Amino acid sequence: MVQDDRYTLATGELGAHRLSILNIIHKPYTEFLFRQVGLERGMLVADIGCGTGNVSNWLAQQVGSGGSVFGVDMSAAQLEKAQQNSQAQGLSNIKFTLGNAYDIGLPKESFDLVYCRFLLMHLTRPADALDQMRSLLKPGGLMVCEEADFSCAFCDPPSPAYERCFELFLAISDIRGQHFRLGTTLYRVFQDVGLVAPSVSLVQPVVVRSNTKRLVDLSLFEAVDAFIEAGLTTQEEIDQTIAQIRALAADETTIFCIPRVTQVWAQK
Repeated sequence: MVQDDRYTLATGELGAHRLSILNIIHKPYTEFLFRQVGLERGMLVADIGCGTGNVSNWLAQQVGSGGSVFGVDMSAAQLEKAQQNSQAQGLSNIKFTLGNAYDIGLPKESFDLVYCRFLLMHLTRPADALDQMRSLLKPGGLMVCEEADFSCAFCDPPSPAYERCFELFLAISDIRGQHFRLGTTLYRVFQDVGLVAPSVSLVQPVVVRSNTKRLVDLSLFEAVDAFIEAGLTTQEEIDQTIAQIRALAADETTIFCIPRVTQVWAQK
C-alpha cells in the first residue's frame, strides 16, 4: 500500500454535474444536521474541501450578512465553479481560497464552525486533517463532519454490476491508503484528535428516480483512469458495468441505496 492523496474523481466542469446530483441527494440530511448542531446567523464558518460550493453557498445564506463563510479547496477548477455559483446567487459574505486539508491557510482559533463533507475519506491521513480543522475553531466552536462508508451500499434487486462498482472504489482506496470506509470509524477519529463527547447520527439515502441514480455511473466513469492505472479492471469491463448501471438507473422499479453516511459533531 502506498500513501497517495490523489482525488479519484473529476474536478471542475467535468465533475460539476455529479456534484450537483450528490447535493440533491444529501442536501436534506446536511441541512437537518446543521439545524441539530445549532448553526446561527452571524457565525464565521469554514467549509473545507468545498468543491463547487454547493454547501458553502447555502451556509452563506444561513449565516446572513452578519456572518461569513470561507470555502477552501485544493482544486482551482472547483473554486472557479464555486465562485461562479456564489456570484449567480448574489452572495457577498463568502470567499473561496486555495488550500488543502493539511495546510488550510486560514487563521487559527477564529471560526465558530468548521465543516467538511466527503473529504477525509479521500485522504491518507484523515486524523491529521481533522486536527488541522480543529485548530481553526475558537474555544467552544463546532466541528462538523459527514463521511461515507462505501462498504454499505446496495441495490435492490441485487446487481453484480452495482456491487462491482463499489468493490472497485474500495479497492482503489485500499491501494492508495485512503479511507472509503471512514464513516464507520469517524466517531473514534474525533476522539483521537481531542474532540471529546462527540454526537453521532447515521444516514443512508435511498434513490429511486433515474436522475439521482445517475450519481453511481457518473462516479464510476470519472474514476476509470484511476482504476485502470491501478490494474483493477479493463476498459471493456468498465464499459459493460457502466452500461448495466445506467440501465438499472433508468428502471424506476429498482432502488439504489448509496453509501451510508456518518455525521459527527463536537465542540472544541
